[in-house]
Amino acid sequence: MFLRPSLDIDLIKERQQTISLFLRPVNVEATTQAGAVLRKVKNARTAVAQLRRGVDSPSSGQSFDRGVWAILRGFAAQTLRLREIVMDCIHPAELMAVGHLINKTVDFEQSTSRHRLSVKAGVDPQLDELKRRYDGMGSFLTEIVNHISQKVPQWAGRYIRSCIFLPQLGFLTVVEPDPETGRGKYEGEGSNSGEWERLFTADGAVCYKNNFMKELDEQYGDMYCEIGDREVEIIHELARDILLHEDAIIVASDVCGDFDALLALARGAEKYGWVCPRVTAAKTLRIEGGRHPLQELVVPSFVPNDCHLGENGDSTQAAVDEEPMVLVLTGPNHSGKSIYLKQTAIITYLAHVGSFVPADQATIGLTDRILTRISTKESVSRNESAFAIDLRQMGQVMKIATPRSLVLVDEFGKGTNSDDGAGLFAAALDHFLGLSAESPRLLAATHFHEVFEKNSLGDHPGLHLCHMDVRTDETAGHPDGQITYLFKLCKGHSSESFGGRCAALNGVPIPVVHRAEAIAQLLSRNEDLSSACARLPDKDERHLEEAEAVARRFLQCDLEERLRGDRPGDNMGRILNDILGSS
Repeated sequence: MFLRPSLDIDLIKERQQTISLFLRPVNVEATTQAGAVLRKVKNARTAVAQLRRGVDSPSSGQSFDRGVWAILRGFAAQTLRLREIVMDCIHPAELMAVGHLINKTVDFEQSTSRHRLSVKAGVDPQLDELKRRYDGMGSFLTEIVNHISQKVPQWAGRYIRSCIFLPQLGFLTVVEPDPETGRGKYEGEGSNSGEWERLFTADGAVCYKNNFMKELDEQYGDMYCEIGDREVEIIHELARDILLHEDAIIVASDVCGDFDALLALARGAEKYGWVCPRVTAAKTLRIEGGRHPLQELVVPSFVPNDCHLGENGDSTQAAVDEEPMVLVLTGPNHSGKSIYLKQTAIITYLAHVGSFVPADQATIGLTDRILTRISTKESVSRNESAFAIDLRQMGQVMKIATPRSLVLVDEFGKGTNSDDGAGLFAAALDHFLGLSAESPRLLAATHFHEVFEKNSLGDHPGLHLCHMDVRTDETAGHPDGQITYLFKLCKGHSSESFGGRCAALNGVPIPVVHRAEAIAQLLSRNEDLSSACARLPDKDERHLEEAEAVARRFLQCDLEERLRGDRPGDNMGRILNDILGSS
């Protein structure tokens, strides 16, 4: 549902009506119970796909109660509890058949204890006989040990510890080892069981294979592997039977997924105060009191904003001419421009999912695409600069945008020379404005104020300028108090950026900020920057002036006259003090 927003108004309205149904007070108990059931329903599509690939065992480290068969059994049982709500789409008889087949065949308790898939008793007589013989192996091995002890010499009987059965290796005789040689203290001397072949030593015992053990292997075979092979065959047959009901499982899984998603949207709408939007075929976007659903959760208070784009609920050409198709945002950094763009896109997307939206009221025209030029994702694997990526994104937007698209552009053109960037931004706006009735709805944020101060686009009726409002206090001593962001959308263009104050708020040293503001003022007056940039800082200028004064006093001093006297050394000290001390 979330990956495939719909353009079908009837489907969108059906989802909205379902959410409204969930939100009715009389349905609180029913929705609570449905939510509890849905939490136990796993994704049956994944389980069916694994069956088709022949993978029916849980992955490494995963218990059997989370494997394919447990998922399908739980899905059938829990989905049947929802049959009264979604009876039209779910086929109870087929789901009951799936659950019955799995319950009748798979022994989940034994599978968990043995760490492999096990089949219940009574499913297959051949398998039951193999398991009966394997489970009675303990007493049978005791009888074998007694038999071997009678066939070997009397002195060797005490060295025969036991007889064991190991899968794939078969029956083995276990003998007490000789600590000096590491071999068994008895290796078949004086017996008629043929050569005793030493296979391995483990846990202080030596295991041998002899003729008697080979006869047992031929008579009883590898029962453990035979049990496993037969269980694999039975589980494979079960998988084929389950796949006969594949369509019913997938349909029920999709219904449960949609049901779960709509129930989650209903709870979100109730918790956060979302409203049901009106979705229309008109090319319009009218949001009253829109909010960003994530941003409002992480700030003390969120300021809602309106958004009016496109037709005013009327598809006539006159309405198109009256309403803006392009809205350009200006204003300082950190004033909320990007959040405004994103919240508009999120509200539009949620409306097409069939969800309620975070707004006081919303009318959303059908939107086939939401195209953005907001974030630049750079990568060392791609030989492209950030500016080239921006240009490629914008070029793609221009190619595929339709009259029903929503286009969001944030700071396009900022990666190059300011004049070139402003020209590119103005040309892009002019392109979309020139499409007239074929233009998509466009929201753009920029700091290229010269585009509007020089009236580069003219007075186009399809273009509206807005800005995010701020308040300034020049008397405040600290940058924190000099600017107050109101995060409120206002009509008109704003050329204020407050870049220096934003820099101070983000840790840039105050002297650097003051220097930047001074240079910015020179640029705004078109003054020469060479002399300003060559000027020394005030502290260095004071040191230079002091050094110049010392040098002048030294040149003015008559050393020959001052050095005459009885104690020239004392005169030299006084001269230096006079020259340096006055500084």
